Amino acid sequence: MSDERIKVGAKKARDFRERYGPVALVTGAAQGIGRAFANSVAARGLSVLMVDVQEEALDAAAREIAETYEVSTWAVRTDLARRDFLGGIEAIASRVGLEVGLVICNAAIGLEGPFLEAELEDLQRAVDVNCQAATTLSHHFGREMAERGRGGLILLASGTALQGSPGYANYAATKAFNLVLGESLWYELQPKGVDVLSFVPGPTNTPGLRKSMPDLEEGVAVGPVELPASTAETAVDALGKKATAARERLHANRLASRRRAADEFVANQEARRGLASAAPPETDAE
Repeated sequence: MSDERIKVGAKKARDFRERYGPVALVTGAAQGIGRAFANSVAARGLSVLMVDVQEEALDAAAREIAETYEVSTWAVRTDLARRDFLGGIEAIASRVGLEVGLVICNAAIGLEGPFLEAELEDLQRAVDVNCQAATTLSHHFGREMAERGRGGLILLASGTALQGSPGYANYAATKAFNLVLGESLWYELQPKGVDVLSFVPGPTNTPGLRKSMPDLEEGVAVGPVELPASTAETAVDALGKKATAARERLHANRLASRRRAADEFVANQEARRGLASAAPPETDAE
């Protein structure tokens, strides 16, 4: 295991299990931030349904987490770009009788380079994995959580989602989708007892980042580049406290500005609805 074992206080872990247990579903769980998320929730006593397309790495990660934290894990090898991917997850959940109380939509395809030079098929596949899968999981499990009156959703955004990002146009757009989806669901699901968080991780030492930074060594935090465990812990700790969060202050400040504007918009909508419902009914003139 590349990171040290995560330790969580007994009461904190118990409260987390009661709110989001007994099972967490994590996508992109074989490595990087997704693997760190699986560690983080397992350290709090949740069993983990781990989803990834990399079968061998996923199986190894699931075994290691189960042994380290003494929880149950299930490795689900599936391609999130397929529109029918949910069937495989549901089959396992139904067979074992799993109650998923937390969904972490972490899996993503990050394409780098000029938009017009990319293959259309690759762009569309990224949209399916980054957006369609998050929509499907949030809708399916969000309904179950709303019926139970408890649960949580974490959607991974990106600093690129906060502005136009040349060279990352498709990736940035998909992450903006996740950011706004999570923000919107926070308003909608909060009254139903379901916590939703859109999270901006910041630069993290993952296999994806090391591809674009060949000199970056695995397991090393350098400057603004943090390790996956730190990133995942920041997100898990923020769940239930706010609609959006970021590991870096710069991104957190920009998210706070967005939230103020969103809160004003929601408040104005509610005020208009209140005025409309309080208005006397129209009557026909004699």
